[in-house]
Amino acid sequence: MKVKRYVGETAQEAMQKVRSDLGRDAIILNTRKIRRKGLAGVFSKPLIEVVATIDSDFSNKASKQAAPPVVKPTPQHFEEEQEIPSFINELNANLKQNVQNIPKSNQYMANAYNPAVEEKVEMKPEQPLKKPAISIDEITEVELGENFSPDQIGEIKNMLTKVYDAVKVDYESSKLSDVTKLYLEKLEKNEVDKAIINDLKEDIIERLSYEEQKDEKVVKNTIYTILDGYIKDPQPYNNNQNKKVVVFIGPTGVGKTTTLAKLAANMVLNEKKKVGLITSDTYRIAAVEQLKTYSEIIGVPLSIIYSPAEIFNAVQNYDDKEIILLDTAGRSHKDQYQLMELKSLLKSSIDYETYLVLSATTKSSDCMEIIKSYGFLDDYKLLFTKLDETSSLGVLLNIAYITKRPIAYLTTGQSVPDDIEIADKSKIIHILMGDN
Repeated sequence: MKVKRYVGETAQEAMQKVRSDLGRDAIILNTRKIRRKGLAGVFSKPLIEVVATIDSDFSNKASKQAAPPVVKPTPQHFEEEQEIPSFINELNANLKQNVQNIPKSNQYMANAYNPAVEEKVEMKPEQPLKKPAISIDEITEVELGENFSPDQIGEIKNMLTKVYDAVKVDYESSKLSDVTKLYLEKLEKNEVDKAIINDLKEDIIERLSYEEQKDEKVVKNTIYTILDGYIKDPQPYNNNQNKKVVVFIGPTGVGKTTTLAKLAANMVLNEKKKVGLITSDTYRIAAVEQLKTYSEIIGVPLSIIYSPAEIFNAVQNYDDKEIILLDTAGRSHKDQYQLMELKSLLKSSIDYETYLVLSATTKSSDCMEIIKSYGFLDDYKLLFTKLDETSSLGVLLNIAYITKRPIAYLTTGQSVPDDIEIADKSKIIHILMGDN
């Protein structure tokens, strides 16, 4: 009697090994899924183990599973030997205890944390683990079995997420110099989103060796270059685009009307353009009066519309103008009815350019909620106000990076027409990196 055990990445690979070694007369005694030892095994797809024999006398006993020989696995190490944080061992211990109650039909998953089974896993020599290369979300690809409840699966994924994050942080920390960490801390103080900083870390590690990161000038220039690629080039209004109507939209209180007045004054006084103003913000009498005052000061006409159907005629009446600026009422991103009104207004046949006005004092998470509520917009540019009222500009980078939209203008105060400027991403990046 000759019993052998074969391991492959897939069932087809394992069966091919059986045929090659034992021939076509081989008898399959047992197949199962097994896992590699250690953290690498937790994050990898299971291997396929096939136990086979060529002894014909043994065929009647195929239902009895022969115990596979014990094969010591090849140790796995990190590229730089590092001590795994102690709390990871505690997590593993907790998980071992939890899987004791797993149904027998799902025992192969429990075997991932069963030392006795781990000793039987046949492993091929592999390259040292350089860094975690799999998302925890991919754990759903593992066949957890129909008897697992959503809570059990969620608990396992939460534990694995903690292990994964700890290993990743430990790996990245070993690859980043103190100089690099100093600049990353500056970005964190400016409230740059954690996900962007993580992407930045990976880009730095790919571009610079640890020794190169000891040179502050090299690090600073590299981070600047990477962030420059995260933000699109500014796109202020351009007459050559043949879109003479510019629509200002955004939530309440961000300063749309004042910003529109600043832009109109600059176009009239500095660029000598013929400008017309339209407002649909009839919800607030003060807003209409404010814009009427500005229009009289700079000497441009103002039209007031009360329904989306009036926008076409209002634009036609400004046929002699080079640019028309349309002010809309502030809409709460949580008020779907008001947003439907705005959507109806923008459905007109007018070819327009849209500026989504946001305040730099608004949290990034709130800005993202606002942007999601304006998901019906086909295209838009960003315009940030109130930069003078905040000490951190991380929200500018966060929103520009996530939306992939260009920033057109920034406002830095209440003065009309002075406190508005074309966005300068070089200045934004320097401020984020701690430069004055």
